Amino acid sequence: MECFVSVNDIRRYFDGEMKQEERDQFYLHLPDCIKCQEHFEEVKKTIALTQSASHIEAPPAFTSKVMDNLPHKKPRRRWKTWIHNHPLIVAALVCFIFSSIVFWLIWIGSDEVTISGEGNVEVIRETNTVLVPEGEMIEGDLVVRNGNVDVQGEVHGDLTVIHGEMSTTGQVTGDVEEINQMLAWIWYEIKTLTKDTWSSS
Repeated sequence: MECFVSVNDIRRYFDGEMKQEERDQFYLHLPDCIKCQEHFEEVKKTIALTQSASHIEAPPAFTSKVMDNLPHKKPRRRWKTWIHNHPLIVAALVCFIFSSIVFWLIWIGSDEVTISGEGNVEVIRETNTVLVPEGEMIEGDLVVRNGNVDVQGEVHGDLTVIHGEMSTTGQVTGDVEEINQMLAWIWYEIKTLTKDTWSSS
């Protein structure tokens, strides 16, 4: 005979959810199906065991002893919690640190003397000095990086020395600036970038 009873049907029988008609069919089927008989007996024994053990009580302090023997969760370090709760501040700090390192590497990077400006100048390699000779005129701004500047002629514009020293016996018509600190250099670069952006737009 084909088995039409499922595990769920047996559960419904013990839970009292079967209608009388279904119960009658189940009683007729049970003697002919060994599989259903085995499952029926297992469930019946389980229920009997559970009901007979209902009067058993756990020993005093059982719960606290079990909890004490469980592995303890490591407390989260305060800084990890702070990082987890403030991701934007962490991202800003990482960006700031990375930018600072990049600026610092650029600042200490090259020792080569570079000159920005129009006009005839002399570069004295032995002393890393840029000389504006007497009688020479530089039209516009003059920027010297990683070298000293000696102005004996004229500069018709601003004179900026980055990572160096200057001496002037000649004439400079614009602003004179000597930059030997990284923060001052960063500020100078920001001003220059802003000025270039405004002039190009």
